Amino acid sequence: MERKNKHIKAAISILRENRRLIFALFVFIVFVDILLIKTNRDIVIFSLLLLYVIFIKNFQIKSKETFLLCIALLTVMSVDYLFTGASVSTEKGAVWLILFFGIAIIQQWRE
Repeated sequence: MERKNKHIKAAISILRENRRLIFALFVFIVFVDILLIKTNRDIVIFSLLLLYVIFIKNFQIKSKETFLLCIALLTVMSVDYLFTGASVSTEKGAVWLILFFGIAIIQQWRE
């Protein structure tokens, strides 16, 4: 049991050291979901949101970073709308924007 806890602590330490890389990877996954995956899966959206909330708790992600993510989502959604019109990817971008904006507001309120 002690050996298992040691491995978990080592893994958490490595994740904290690479916090920016993990955040960038998470943002990349969200953008891939918006732009490349043409189906809507609620389980994917809510599991990624839960993972983001866990990241907020463990990696001390500030609301400023979440609002910057919202601006990036708004930009991607706007450019996608200009090129494709009202499409599945534009709608998915809007959904992600609203959900992350809600998280950012709650996060700001709690800070």
